[in-house]
Amino acid sequence: MNSTVSTLYKPAELDDSAAWSAYQRAEMAAITQTLRLRDGEVVTMRAIRPDDAQRLQAFHARLSSDTIVMRYFRAAPVLYEKDARWLTHLDYDNRMALVATTGEGADERIIAVVRYERVTASEAELAFVVEDRWQGRGISTALLARLLAYAKARGFETMVAVTLATNVRMRAVMVHAGYPVTSHYADGCLTLTLDIRRAG
Repeated sequence: MNSTVSTLYKPAELDDSAAWSAYQRAEMAAITQTLRLRDGEVVTMRAIRPDDAQRLQAFHARLSSDTIVMRYFRAAPVLYEKDARWLTHLDYDNRMALVATTGEGADERIIAVVRYERVTASEAELAFVVEDRWQGRGISTALLARLLAYAKARGFETMVAVTLATNVRMRAVMVHAGYPVTSHYADGCLTLTLDIRRAG
């Protein structure tokens, strides 16, 4: 996540055993489903798993420099192993992520990630990124809708996304997420806040 939102929540790092236990306890396998995109192509939506670290690194390596800057606010051509483990070893409550994938088994590839991390008892920070050639097909909109429903069911009330003011795609996805949205601009960044307690 970006360090632009202050947080009162300090998550613990999970090893493989703890992360898999959390995955099974939250019954994450049950949320796997297919998504039909605007152009008719079908991809898989599922929760990110502890064994996705290398897939996430490969996904990051396929992103353009512009997409990376839009996501991380800086050049980051490599997603290091430690960071990949952090992003894939979740508790599925305070930290949650959904991915869209193509292929199966050894050929499975991550093409998009939407995630949240708890900031306070009722607020979380959102982030999402879609592989360049898959952008504009409705993947982030579909994943975000499912992530927001998941967060709402767990008592979250507001979801915040901080992005560069030039990130037109992310702004559009947030504005059309189906919930009231407010925005605040400062220092070249736009903070968008969704009130997920009620529909927009």
